[in-house]
Amino acid sequence: MALTRVSRLGRTVVVFLVATGAVLAAPLVAQAAPHPEAPAPKTSQQVTVRLHELAKASEKLAEQLNQAQIDVRAAQRKAAEATQAAAAAQDRARLAQRHLATSLASQYKSASFSRTAALLASNSTDGYLQTIQSMNLLTQHQSVVALTANKAISTSEAAAARAKAAVAEAIAKRAVIATRQAELAKQVAKYKALLATLTAAERAKYYNPAPQPSATMVARVVAQAIASRPAPVTVTLERALPASPRPSSTSRGAGAAISEARAQLGKPYSWGGSGPNSFDCSGLTAWAWRAAGVSLPHNAAAQRGMGRSVSRGELQPGDLVFFGSPAYHVGLYVGDGMMIHAPTTGDVVKMSPLSYMSDYSGATRVG
Repeated sequence: MALTRVSRLGRTVVVFLVATGAVLAAPLVAQAAPHPEAPAPKTSQQVTVRLHELAKASEKLAEQLNQAQIDVRAAQRKAAEATQAAAAAQDRARLAQRHLATSLASQYKSASFSRTAALLASNSTDGYLQTIQSMNLLTQHQSVVALTANKAISTSEAAAARAKAAVAEAIAKRAVIATRQAELAKQVAKYKALLATLTAAERAKYYNPAPQPSATMVARVVAQAIASRPAPVTVTLERALPASPRPSSTSRGAGAAISEARAQLGKPYSWGGSGPNSFDCSGLTAWAWRAAGVSLPHNAAAQRGMGRSVSRGELQPGDLVFFGSPAYHVGLYVGDGMMIHAPTTGDVVKMSPLSYMSDYSGATRVG
């Protein structure tokens, strides 16, 4: 029966949701994949170049993994909603079937009361006509109820089919996550092994090729960023006067995001990190803007599509700045050509010039 299929499907969705949660929570497991290996770097400069290549490739994979997780959660919701719709349609079909059964029983009883018997039992012409009309209405009602029941059953079966397809789609997307995890784990292992060949001084130079801003400079840039947002002007009937200095909602939003990002400075980078103890690039910007009441997806390319695009010359504090196309890295612009971002594994959340990354690709204003 359709009801049995829907119930079975509901159990499948529950099992799927639990299984997917286990996959998302599981540690990354490296799996060997045949790829031609690049020649081993021999000098510290060659190691640094190779590290940059691996870091970029790993971050691209990490952002693909973030997107795959977003896709799975969307597919989970779609499967759950489709299953609920199928169950509701089945309830309507069951109710229509009961109405049909009742109508058939009434029709059966009226059928035994023939038109001739109605004529003999009637004391007047009006009584006879009323009886015949009632019999005709029962026949029409039966047809309507039968049509409604058939439609409800068809709707139920179609909803069950959509729910089944949604579950299959979600399971397929879950398989993508496993693939991305394996690819990312392999890249991370290569990166860490190569990083270990550098001395502490070489690693420090790799992570900080230019002098890092002092705490005083960070405080000054952040303070300027918050203060630089435009304040509103209040107009009264008597006269036009500038409002007392207070930030607008947009200003408060960017200020809150920048302040929150600054509070994360020094916390370690981790692929897939979304806070509060560690972050990847899009996890940091999503965390920062959440403090301003703005919800961003945990994926750089998806964040690129939020808000409105702004040119490099139009950059304002709080804007999201992107690197690569499609974007694989994102930071929070704070003014003076600087951004707060989470760069790569082994590094920490820090403030860097936009030139820290070579492939700037655009900016978005979300607040």
